[in-house]
Amino acid sequence: MPLEDILRKIEEKAAQIKEEILTAAKAEAESKLKDAAQRGSALGTGILEQAYQEAAQIESIAVSRAEMQKKQMLLEAKQAVISQVFDEALKELRDMHSEEYKELLIDWISHRADGTEEVIISELEKEILGEDFIAVANQRLKEMGKRGNLTVAYSPEYLGGGLILRRDKVLDNLTFPAILRFMKEDLEVEIATMLFKETQEGESVS
Repeated sequence: MPLEDILRKIEEKAAQIKEEILTAAKAEAESKLKDAAQRGSALGTGILEQAYQEAAQIESIAVSRAEMQKKQMLLEAKQAVISQVFDEALKELRDMHSEEYKELLIDWISHRADGTEEVIISELEKEILGEDFIAVANQRLKEMGKRGNLTVAYSPEYLGGGLILRRDKVLDNLTFPAILRFMKEDLEVEIATMLFKETQEGESVS
């Protein structure tokens, strides 16, 4: 379903939820006002004024709840779309031509390695990357003024594409799933912050 259709359905559902919340809040507020009016006739106008304030507060809270639920629904929809986009991105990365894939990994190594690490790649990709993969990576590092003493280890498990750099006990996870997961988490946080910014500001003011 296109994003526009998802958002339209959310708007419709949010409007329905908002109406239900406001109706319940209005009924509660009217009940308080009615009760206050009955007591106020005997005790003066103070109770009635307090009831009006409580009624206004109830409606304000109801509106905030409705808006919060709407934003939560929007967030969940956008997260679903983000997941779909990143799943497609992962598939495209895995479908790269072997030479393009090899060059991408060597480029990552040249930017992240100092030349003394162990490069861990999937056993399944040994043939795709070629026997000269580490030699080419080491040569690239030397051309950049770094050490060219990388070694290679093959993981029997499929890493999902990409590689892992190991420096002693420190692992630098440059596999496709890990990189996309970090990007996805950052994007989801950014979207959540954007959607709930007004609510957070309102809470800080109150």
